Amino acid sequence: MSNFFDLDAPIWAWLTELADIMLVSIYWWVCCIPVVTIGASTTSLFYVLGKKVRKESVYITRDFFKSFKDNFKQSVPISIILIIAWISGILYFLLGFESILSQNMTGLMKLIIPLALVFIFETIHMSIYVCAVFSRFNMKTHHIFTTAFILVHRHLLTTLINTVILVASVMLLIKAPFLFLVLPGGIVAALSYFIQPIFEKYIEKQEESSKKVCEEQ
Repeated sequence: MSNFFDLDAPIWAWLTELADIMLVSIYWWVCCIPVVTIGASTTSLFYVLGKKVRKESVYITRDFFKSFKDNFKQSVPISIILIIAWISGILYFLLGFESILSQNMTGLMKLIIPLALVFIFETIHMSIYVCAVFSRFNMKTHHIFTTAFILVHRHLLTTLINTVILVASVMLLIKAPFLFLVLPGGIVAALSYFIQPIFEKYIEKQEESSKKVCEEQ
């Protein structure tokens, strides 16, 4: 029993991590309320939990709102683009679903649902990588989207793993709705665990290239 009450016991470390994830999830929910701030809020979530995954020093409140403030201006057009993509994908899917119910699956209508599903899949993973890239690198908006698109398709295994994480999270939320308080942070922590090694590889390659250039000069 003495080990349980020891402040260095693993249980307290786990509880601290859970508390941090719950706190940053609450910040995310609150900062998403204006809708156009979803990009800034999600980027801040990736920023904080990315630092945790890399085992860097992190202060939940300070780091979250610092990232939110620093990225706010650039994040608004990014949020609008992603919101339009999400709405478009959902509307196309609903249109296809309605055609199934009305048994009006003729001609191009047969293509709407599969195209909508592909579009939604792309939008989901583009959203993930856009926010993850934005949280780690200082880039222009079009470079963020280009980089995100390349990463989604170049690292298909990670993309599939991310899909499994999202599907499992949705199923978990359906069975235990009260987990909505911690799921945003939990999902992003899991996504960051698989995405951060990809970033590290590109950073190492960039550093090696810079060293070669310096040596040649």
